Amino acid sequence: MGNFEKWALIVVFIPFFAACSNAPPESTVEGLIEAQYEQTTKIVEDAKANAGNDKMAKVMSGMMESMMPKLERIENIDCDTIEGENAYLCSADVTQSIAGNSQTNKTGFKVYKLNNEWVLGD
Repeated sequence: MGNFEKWALIVVFIPFFAACSNAPPESTVEGLIEAQYEQTTKIVEDAKANAGNDKMAKVMSGMMESMMPKLERIENIDCDTIEGENAYLCSADVTQSIAGNSQTNKTGFKVYKLNNEWVLGD
C-alpha cells in the first residue's frame, strides 16, 4: 500500500474515531448505574425508617428490602451514538443478586449529556 492510500484511509477514518471519542467513559456509565441502585436502596431505607412502630409497615419494608436487587458488578460496557452527538445507546452486563440469587443480564439504556453532565435516560 502506497503513502497516498495510507493517507486516504487515515482521512476517511478520522471522523469515525472522532465521533467515537465523545462517548461517555466506561467509568462514568458505571457510576450512573451504581447511582441508580443507590437511589433505589435509599428509598427502601427511608421507607423502613418511616415505618416507626407500625408492625405492618415494618414487615412490608423488610420484605421490600429483601427483594431489592443488590448490584454486584458491571462489565462489557458499550455505547453507540444515537439521536445526535450527545445521546448514546449503551449496553452492559449487569450482575445483581435478589434474595441471595445472583444473575447476569445484558441491559440496554440511554445516556445523555445535558449541561456538560452525563445522565441516564429512559
